[in-house]
Amino acid sequence: MSESTASGTVTLGIYENHRQVANFELGRTTEIGRQQVNEPAPYEKITLAECDRVIVAELAETAVSRKHLTFELLPAGTVTVTNDSSKNSVPLLGNIRLAPGEKLTLELPIACEIGNRVVRVYMIPREELQFLTLNAATHAPGRSGSRPSLSRGMVTSHFDKEEELFLFDWLQASMDVFQSAATSVDFLSKAARAAVELVGLNRATVLLYNKGQWNVAAREVREGEPIRENWTASQTMLKRVLEQRRTFFNVPVHDANIAASLVDVQSLVAAPFLDRNGEVLGVLYGERRSGLNNLSKTAIRELDAKLVELLAYGVASGIARIEQERLLVAERVRFEQFFTPELARMLSINGDEMLSARDAEITVLFCDIKGFSRISAACGASLAIEWVCDVLSELSDCVAAFQGVLVDYAGDALEALWGAPLPTSDHAAMACRAALQMRQTLPAINQRWQARLGELTDISIGIHTGIAKVGNIGSRRKFKYGALGTTVNLTSRIQGATKFVGGSVLASGSTMTRSNRSFDARRICTIRTINIAESVDVYELCEVPCPEWDSLKLNYEQALEDFERQEFMAAKETLMGIIRHHPDDIPTQRLLERLSIAAAAGRATSFDPVWNLSGK
Repeated sequence: MSESTASGTVTLGIYENHRQVANFELGRTTEIGRQQVNEPAPYEKITLAECDRVIVAELAETAVSRKHLTFELLPAGTVTVTNDSSKNSVPLLGNIRLAPGEKLTLELPIACEIGNRVVRVYMIPREELQFLTLNAATHAPGRSGSRPSLSRGMVTSHFDKEEELFLFDWLQASMDVFQSAATSVDFLSKAARAAVELVGLNRATVLLYNKGQWNVAAREVREGEPIRENWTASQTMLKRVLEQRRTFFNVPVHDANIAASLVDVQSLVAAPFLDRNGEVLGVLYGERRSGLNNLSKTAIRELDAKLVELLAYGVASGIARIEQERLLVAERVRFEQFFTPELARMLSINGDEMLSARDAEITVLFCDIKGFSRISAACGASLAIEWVCDVLSELSDCVAAFQGVLVDYAGDALEALWGAPLPTSDHAAMACRAALQMRQTLPAINQRWQARLGELTDISIGIHTGIAKVGNIGSRRKFKYGALGTTVNLTSRIQGATKFVGGSVLASGSTMTRSNRSFDARRICTIRTINIAESVDVYELCEVPCPEWDSLKLNYEQALEDFERQEFMAAKETLMGIIRHHPDDIPTQRLLERLSIAAAAGRATSFDPVWNLSGK
């Protein structure tokens, strides 16, 4: 804990080449010395069990002892200084030399030399600890009334020529920072550079606050100013900014007890930038320095602090913009698992409304890899996973190519939908086109996999159009856009019906009607599936139109109509003609089987032209 007395706070400052490189509030007994193995580089403070330790020199700097000085703050406000070096004496302020091993109790302030550095222990009076602050609170970006402004009295209505030029330059620089914050990634450096050049700081640093630590994100120094790698900001000022979320600045106080040759004088300013919730993300921190004889030029004025705050607001706007872009990208990545990139972009901006649950007419598609269980058992897990990933990737690309929504994978099966979340008039046709494109990917898939699997890859597809409930059907943990209801269940059953009635791509009558029958297709039969009372006409989509298809379609549908009218002899004659020309046509074979069963039962038996499927 830092030590405060009734008079103020005791501070330990370290100076190199007349410039402060670090400062710490002196609380516990503190030893100062050279870096040891496995210790951090200068200027860091380590908390040990018995005391604090401040590293002031690197390991190779043997002019400084590993344990050089110890300061112990006494209750009366005096400090005991112990020279822990075994061979080096320590010069103190007032022509005092502390011999090796010697201990003295001194009143503040104390200044001593260690190598080429000056260590100063002094008290900041309590009234000086109350840094000046701007009256208006710092605001978060995007909130009403959050734009910083120059208050009355800070800027008058009459300027001389020099003031006019300064104000014009400053406004131009601040606009450059704000424009950079809105469009590019270098706004942090631009804000720091503007603070140095226009506010007249010796050094400006952007510090980001994360998990209790302040980290340098950008820094700029005045030309000719040395870059100090071990620079640290005033922890007292940062603490106040963090606690009160306001801009703080201070003015230097002349300390007549310290010679100008030992230290310089600095004035500080720290303006916070906040997130949208008003939490501190970091500060724009500035320093102005001069000698003891130029205090008036060193002091940071209220106007200077206000200008730094305005630049900090530009930084906050830039960080808010980056965060918003990050969230949009994250949303797009999440949505692009299901939607096309174009739709994902729209959803990332207006997703809540578009994804809200509603009833909609949609077209659903289910696709399944035939014989997956048998093939995967034969080829082993590693090859099976590689194979199914490749196949599902190809099928998914077909969904995306026709603006579909990829709903889910279930093992070797794929589910997709069209018509939501954006309503479209051609959703049935788009689903059919995607299905036919899926079939056209098979030659390339088999070229890659037939030799490795030992057999061909094939797929079956079911498509149905109807009303369903659409929206986020996932959980709090996992987003999943999809549909629920009979339409979805019936689509799955239609896909499963391919193994009973034949045909690789089956679409319902409602899909064919909704697509304006713009596809070559033949009606296979009317089916009724398990647990769904509604019967549905199913059509086989033609993958490659040809003259043989036209005759096959015409003859098959004629035979089907004869069968449904119980004209079994006419139906059989037509079906046998088809078999002679198309012996491998599975729908014809299955219709012949049904016809034989119905004919054997005779007309006395109740006849149902609907095929009641016994499985899914």
